[in-house]
Amino acid sequence: MVDNAVIQAIVVFVLFIVVSIVIDKALKKLACRFDSEASSSFRLMSNSQKTILIFVGAILAFSKLGFDVTGIVTGLGLTGFALGLALKDAISNLVAGVMIVLYKPIKLGDRIEVANSRGQVVDLNLRYITIKDDGATHLIPNSLFLSDKITINNIETN
Repeated sequence: MVDNAVIQAIVVFVLFIVVSIVIDKALKKLACRFDSEASSSFRLMSNSQKTILIFVGAILAFSKLGFDVTGIVTGLGLTGFALGLALKDAISNLVAGVMIVLYKPIKLGDRIEVANSRGQVVDLNLRYITIKDDGATHLIPNSLFLSDKITINNIETN
């Protein structure tokens, strides 16, 4: 006969899988409302949440089975702290990139001046803004775009 703890562990794990699927579908439905650049942000969030929720569900299921998960949780906390410090700038650029994609303060073709660089925006992505002027290409980290003074000259094309 199956033990009550095994049933509880299975229910907890399946519940986390179902929640991750529901959130995944909601994020994909929301992504359809935005352009392709913003939808890539939603795909990233969708994949991340699925991985995190399934992992948390597995940890809780092992806990229901009587395993001591304190060491795993502590190790994950310390690892997360170390990774957060190591990837601070990359995460800052990613979050700034998502904000730029959602709020759209600039678009391709705009002439901008930021961080002592000026030129025409030729590419926007989640890490940096690419501008070109007089043959020079400048890659401006997104976090600078949100923290420095920006001059934007919109160029209308007809």
